[in-house]
Amino acid sequence: MIKLREVSVTYRGNLVEALKNVTTVIPGNVVSCIMGPNASGKTTMLKAIAQLVDYEGRIEFNEKDAKEMVKTLRRMLSYVSAIDVRELLGVTVLDLLIYSRYPISEKFLTTMKDIEESVKTAETLNIKHLLHRKVNELSSGELQRVLLASALVRRPEILLLDEPESHLDMRSKIWLSGFLKSISNNATIVLSTHDPYFASLTCDYLILLSKGRLVFSGTREHLLQNPEVLEEVYNTPFTTVKIGGYEILVSVPLES
Repeated sequence: MIKLREVSVTYRGNLVEALKNVTTVIPGNVVSCIMGPNASGKTTMLKAIAQLVDYEGRIEFNEKDAKEMVKTLRRMLSYVSAIDVRELLGVTVLDLLIYSRYPISEKFLTTMKDIEESVKTAETLNIKHLLHRKVNELSSGELQRVLLASALVRRPEILLLDEPESHLDMRSKIWLSGFLKSISNNATIVLSTHDPYFASLTCDYLILLSKGRLVFSGTREHLLQNPEVLEEVYNTPFTTVKIGGYEILVSVPLES
């Protein structure tokens, strides 16, 4: 369980208050979504949880202050976001997966177990055929799977994903949704997305932000019953529809 208590983040360079007194509880071993349009504070909230930005307030992991357990978090938590592949010129996918295991490797040395776990993770995500490809040569969709593999290869207890569905086609989004739900018994997963459809398809618990403020925090069922809460944030009406016996959120076209 992750708790945020009156968490605020201000970027000193431009004095932008990206998060404003956010208080919420993120349950363990489910898939949770941080939703909102661009510049709502989604990425900042993930970075605060990962201890990658300074913040005011308090963040707790299982009742322990996150600021007092940073070294432990480095081993138990994986954070995945878009990366500048130009910095990985010449690095293969296998290299990246092996490097990603360093925080949990013995004495920071590559072992046979690191290689085996890297190959096993690649097989799980259907990217074994990419292992010897260079990261900066991958398509956007391939890169998203590789980045997910780089997080999972560490077998994290907490997995933070920044818009993992971006650049994926519809078939891949549906696969990703099912995959994340399938591994949530073994990890607490928190992802950000601006897409209510993907969120309602994937997540058990949802957090809605608008301009850095918390607008909604609750279960998927609660949001499905109250889709109007999305309208004030996205400035467009939403409704709940049932497809194949499964309820999801979709936006309603505005009348011209």
